[in-house]
Amino acid sequence: MRKGVAVIGVLLMCAGAIAADWAFEFKPVNAQMAIYSGGLGDPASPTAQDAKVSFHVQGRAARDLFDRMGPDVKSECGSDPKTRARVRDRLQCIRYSPSDYSCYFGFDLKDGKSIGGNIC
Repeated sequence: MRKGVAVIGVLLMCAGAIAADWAFEFKPVNAQMAIYSGGLGDPASPTAQDAKVSFHVQGRAARDLFDRMGPDVKSECGSDPKTRARVRDRLQCIRYSPSDYSCYFGFDLKDGKSIGGNIC
């Protein structure tokens, strides 16, 4: 019985040591944003009644998001077979090349709801 407890104790210490290597932290992000009204296909100047924001994230942050999003989907944004796309709900990330990643997402600023941030 004591051996089992000792083994569990060692496993918990190892798991704690592994978890200690990760820390919640904010990292710099290369991003742009656009505030608009209407739709992404026909944007207009924001108004008091209609304001939305679209974010475009690039670089390391976009690659980190892309890598964690799971399998690719068929890209509807181009015919280049080297371009890879991953879409989860309203988050879209695209890998144009091994060194060029972009992610898009947006919010309706009037109600805070998530909206798409890009169209082809």
